[in-house]
Amino acid sequence: MKICDQYSHHHGLEELLKKDNILKEIQSIINDSEITFGNVKPKDIKSRVSQKFNEKGWADKVKVDKSKLTISFLKLKVGVCFQIGNVARTYADLLKLSQLYKKAIIDVGIIIVPHKLESKLMGANYAQFDRLAKELVLFSDILPTPILLIGVSN
Repeated sequence: MKICDQYSHHHGLEELLKKDNILKEIQSIINDSEITFGNVKPKDIKSRVSQKFNEKGWADKVKVDKSKLTISFLKLKVGVCFQIGNVARTYADLLKLSQLYKKAIIDVGIIIVPHKLESKLMGANYAQFDRLAKELVLFSDILPTPILLIGVSN
């Protein structure tokens, strides 16, 4: 798996660059040649990614307020949602990051999703970069949270 694309929503990239090497750390976690879409089950991909984030000191399964909702990872006021599931879950990720931003728990959010081809390798109706990037633009006026959308591929 490697980073192949990104979209900076409301200066998400610029906010990340203010954090000490956090973007480089995330890039090193994601760029993992041992993970390939189509050959590895989504559950196993999530497990490997979680292990790598945890090794770098990221909190995982961080609750949103007093609900059962969680984001994938949190560190230095950067919230990360790693979404390789159904496309409908990306909307929940946007809401969760927006709530954490509104409550000043995060300064910036990151959503990591597969690119179109990799999404199709997992099955129908999975989250994908192009679709979410277009929707972030469409809803720009009502989603003020700085977000860096990251597309990953094989």
